[in-house]
Amino acid sequence: MKRTPNIPKEAVGKRRVGVWEMEAFTVKVFISIALVVVLGLFFRLYNALVVKPKKLRSILRNQGISGPPPSFLLGNIREIKESQSTAVKDSCTDTHNCAAALFPFFEQWRNKYGQVFMFSLGNIQILHVNQPDIVREITTCTSLDFGKPSYQQRELGPLLGQGILTSNGAVWAHNRKILAPELYMEKVKGMIGLITESVDTLLKSWRSKIEAEDGIADIRIDEHLRSFSGDVISRACFGSSFTKGEEIFLRLRALQEAMSKKFFSDIPGMRYVPTKHNRDAWELEKDVRNLILKVVSEREELAAHEKDLLQMVLEGAKNSDLSQEATDNFIVDNCKNIYLAGYETTSVSAVWCLMLLAANPDWQARVREEVVEICKGRTPDADMIRKMKQVL
Repeated sequence: MKRTPNIPKEAVGKRRVGVWEMEAFTVKVFISIALVVVLGLFFRLYNALVVKPKKLRSILRNQGISGPPPSFLLGNIREIKESQSTAVKDSCTDTHNCAAALFPFFEQWRNKYGQVFMFSLGNIQILHVNQPDIVREITTCTSLDFGKPSYQQRELGPLLGQGILTSNGAVWAHNRKILAPELYMEKVKGMIGLITESVDTLLKSWRSKIEAEDGIADIRIDEHLRSFSGDVISRACFGSSFTKGEEIFLRLRALQEAMSKKFFSDIPGMRYVPTKHNRDAWELEKDVRNLILKVVSEREELAAHEKDLLQMVLEGAKNSDLSQEATDNFIVDNCKNIYLAGYETTSVSAVWCLMLLAANPDWQARVREEVVEICKGRTPDADMIRKMKQVL
């Protein structure tokens, strides 16, 4: 039978005191770490929301640029909403001055602060420039230090990734070196055939709809022209695979709409929270990526390659010292950039042009006479279009 060692009561008391002191020390360490983390987060937020914006505004003020004073966290968002709510909505149809109707705050701030001023959207500082010479200098600047805003890449990451529209520095230079030669005027002239094919398809659909409704039909021109521009880009970018290109185009449109419906998108970190809108956007982004890579895989299996934009992107990626993942990202991001940069701008410009022609019958007659005189019933080509003075 074992005997319990006879431990003095004083030793037991000291042991208990030592354990309690150890536990207290551990608690103090955890509290200290928590305080350091909280203070670190506080100072980081304070720097992002207060110090950095204030420093940027100070730099601009020293250059003689002023603007509306921002409020904490919101910046000038409240003023923008108040200005839009009180704007005259019919000014766009009366005077064609749609900018004053859609962005009345710009008009107000230009009158007060001049053609160059700054304003804030939350903690994002924006420089508004309305002087042609300065705009020209900005757009022709080739310095790699002068690039796209970082918030644009964060907010539009699922749509544009690290493509030419959002990238900076060496990544942007690499993208431009590959894509720019394919968008020179001589290359664009070679796409006239693709454009006329898409135009023929569009006009046939309109004629069929008008004939089916006894000569009079309501046609949503904007929807048709968006499809038209998407069809042209699909043909130009994906060549004979343009039917799959159209599928990619539709998924991108759905992704764009899903991202526009995100709630609380201005709250930092909300784009990582698995809300329904975020999950939908992530799923669509994954679908677009898989569709593009599937077309790429099919293209690589062909013995003879087409000389379209997709092929130029593929060759540019292969000639670069990139990993497989980086190569896939490069291809996917730039294909998405080509789509989103082309279809919306083209369709909106075409809709606006048709609306102005409809509102000005005299100009419509002059343009029609010029087209009839130059084309003489033939399908327009690059040389014919170059001769059209009224159209251009």
